[in-house]
Amino acid sequence: MQAILKTPLILTALLPFCVSAKISVENATVFATQSPDEPSAIFMNLHNDGKEPVNLAFAQSTRAARLELHGTQHGKMLTLSGIEIPANGNVQLKRGGLHIMVFEAAKTLRAGEKFPLELMFDNGERVEVEANVVGH
Repeated sequence: MQAILKTPLILTALLPFCVSAKISVENATVFATQSPDEPSAIFMNLHNDGKEPVNLAFAQSTRAARLELHGTQHGKMLTLSGIEIPANGNVQLKRGGLHIMVFEAAKTLRAGEKFPLELMFDNGERVEVEANVVGH
């Protein structure tokens, strides 16, 4: 009986550690490639419904050996450790700006296909995404 009474107290104590942001993804696309070893780039719109900023910390896919967060500064690509999405705000991953690079795809990316990936955020939230493969 005491265990039953303690369970709600424990769950209440853990509430502050639960994910408070709600990240949504729209218009996810990735460029088609000519071969699996050709790098590609993923673009999308990210929206944070939360009251605190959250960082996209990592991305992974079963269809590629490696995904990297990138930005562009003075015309040069830079690897980033995270991409901040402001509280109640948006970030656009786009050509010439913030994006996710795809390296060593499991197979050639063909227009019309889907490319699955998972986004992981510093608040513990994970979002599954299916990017549309598009021509350049």
